[in-house]
Amino acid sequence: MSVCDIEVLGDLGLLPKSPGSPRRLPSVPPERPSSRPLPPIPRALACKECMSVVTSISLLLPLEAIPPESRAFRGFSGKASLFTEIRNATLSTPRVRLMNSGAHTMQELTCSKCSTYLGWKINKAFEESERWKEGHFLMELENLCARMDPSASPRPRHPPRPASSSSDESNLD
Repeated sequence: MSVCDIEVLGDLGLLPKSPGSPRRLPSVPPERPSSRPLPPIPRALACKECMSVVTSISLLLPLEAIPPESRAFRGFSGKASLFTEIRNATLSTPRVRLMNSGAHTMQELTCSKCSTYLGWKINKAFEESERWKEGHFLMELENLCARMDPSASPRPRHPPRPASSSSDESNLD
């Protein structure tokens, strides 16, 4: 009987164990794949033209703060979302605009680097039912793109190779 055969028989529990040998625990069954989605990973949102970071997905206005009948925001170029904070954006002078949901005093947002239109800040809502929007930023998603964490340095895919020495360098010794 070879060593491999003895190990197999021992794994199957067919060989007597010595009193001093540790007990083996049964292996853990493999986990079933879960059907729940992964939690959202905070990612930076940048201007689509110049890649300047403007906001983050983690700064979206929470759903609890948005009334159920007001969750489909639209901008001039399509879908939009409300954010609590922005950066690297320039605000225009405030103007009163008549929107589908009523009159609002708003300021246009443009990228401070390339002047691309990004959305607007809602300063004041004249309708009582729309006051919850005041102070928030409506960003048009068509003009933004998701970026990985801008503070993380890019990692090389492969470890760096050692510098090869030429035959001339080895003769300098």
